[in-house]
Amino acid sequence: MSKNALYGIIAVVVIIIIVGADLAVYYSKPQENKPEKPTSEISGTFTWDTIGDPQTLDPAEAYDTASGVVIQNVYDTLVTYHGTDTKTIYPSLATKWEVDSTGKVWTFHLRKNVTFSNGHPFNAEAVKYSFDRVLIMSSPQTGVSWILSQFMYTYNATTGKWNSPDGESSVRIIDDYTVQFKLREAYGGFLPSIAFTVASIVDPKVVDAHGGVKPNEDNDWMSQNMVGTGPYKLVEWKHNAYIKLEYNPNYWGGWKGKHFKYIMIKNIPEVATREQELLKGDADMAYIPVNHLNDVKGQEGIVVDEGGLTYNVDMIEMNCRPTYQNKTNPLHSKLVRQAISYAIDYDTILENIYMGYAIQLQGPIPKGMPGHDDNLFMYHQDLDKAKQLLKQAGYENGFSVTLIYNQGNDVRAHIAQIVKENLAQIGISVEIQELAWPTLLDKMDRGDYSMIIVGWAPDYNDPDDYAFPFLASYEIGGDTYRTGWHNDTVDKLLLEAKYEVDQDKRAQLYKKVQEIAMEDPSFIYLAQWKHVAVYRAWLKGYYYNPVMQLDFYHLYKEE
Repeated sequence: MSKNALYGIIAVVVIIIIVGADLAVYYSKPQENKPEKPTSEISGTFTWDTIGDPQTLDPAEAYDTASGVVIQNVYDTLVTYHGTDTKTIYPSLATKWEVDSTGKVWTFHLRKNVTFSNGHPFNAEAVKYSFDRVLIMSSPQTGVSWILSQFMYTYNATTGKWNSPDGESSVRIIDDYTVQFKLREAYGGFLPSIAFTVASIVDPKVVDAHGGVKPNEDNDWMSQNMVGTGPYKLVEWKHNAYIKLEYNPNYWGGWKGKHFKYIMIKNIPEVATREQELLKGDADMAYIPVNHLNDVKGQEGIVVDEGGLTYNVDMIEMNCRPTYQNKTNPLHSKLVRQAISYAIDYDTILENIYMGYAIQLQGPIPKGMPGHDDNLFMYHQDLDKAKQLLKQAGYENGFSVTLIYNQGNDVRAHIAQIVKENLAQIGISVEIQELAWPTLLDKMDRGDYSMIIVGWAPDYNDPDDYAFPFLASYEIGGDTYRTGWHNDTVDKLLLEAKYEVDQDKRAQLYKKVQEIAMEDPSFIYLAQWKHVAVYRAWLKGYYYNPVMQLDFYHLYKEE
């Protein structure tokens, strides 16, 4: 996740099944993809009152949740997730795939009889065009192409060639319905990353008719318009007001059963207005913050769905450098960082600040994600232990630190106050600073801080998307938060895990990484958010998956 998108990005995972010595194959029974004629089961409008306007509707540029939810329902990727299952990758525009023994060559067999919403055919050319486009554009606005460029060959705009041995891109067309990916590096998170919206398939004819593909340049037309193979198509986007979608009669998945004909996503900043529309029945679903849930809980016809854990996490990063502001930095000591971790009253923070809608974060990889260790050691408040560790580190009389959080974040403001009180109990004086987001990021980049309250959300469902940016050293491309923490053993383990395609071996590597990270903490692991959705009781078909956006296709109304 880039620093410009530390929150709200969405994400994805897989189990790679190694069969025999040479190939891993996923088979799916071939399907006829003849869209069924609309019936009376396709009717009505799903109205969702939420916050935030999309930054863009172009999957090659989008890197925010407001954009992602629209893209996911209009476009398709080669692979996807089903229902609440985060462990398995399922076919979408690809029906099956194989990987060779090196983990670098993947062959995808594409679904036939699929068209874009405008009637143009989907084929191997569209797949190659879409992936190449992401890497050629290399969106200067969001930088989201990094998700693919970490394992695919990149494009050299100066020479007009790809940075591969033969000068070609990673995606090769075998025939009209077969494509092959030749990766620069074997990557354990390959399938999850191409289930993310950046790997959505676009219509080459549409793009070429509206500006084409230009190196290092976003496409303004594509950012405002959409033509995909997914279940819905764009009708209208009134900026900062609403987005309207309509069902796509050409959708290859068909329209059996009950579905909404129209989707209305309304951007309503005022929580009181969202509550009123939900209670009156003018909205089917609404975003209600946890501190306002009591306004709607127990109201007739309202469902407050607390369906599992998100992958959104909150932490406090610590500056681990030997010196800070030309003085010896107490936080350089592992014992001091352990002491601080023991001083925090996690239970009070979870109960009073998160109001029970979070659990204590168990290390750098969130619970539910592949690679998470359910038996990993967790810190708890033990002031005597904290004081003992400070004394052992030579700081029995304490010291002073600054604790920074981003302006306007009430949750973090309250966390800062509790942390200040907790650390005062072991002799550490805390000065709290509320800073504008750009100022905070600048201080973080320069290592000009003691402690910062930060958050992280998934790009895709793979432990590499958490462990590497948190714990890998800056020297090998990690340390997104600029903690200055450096552990050679962890660097070696993380690089090995990144490029290991055997998921059992990866899990063992990440287990060792997590153990070291807790014994020598560079973060205080605070909270992993629970998911809460609020909607009318007549809304059916809703489910929550932490690696996917809201799925409109399966929703319907039944009173």
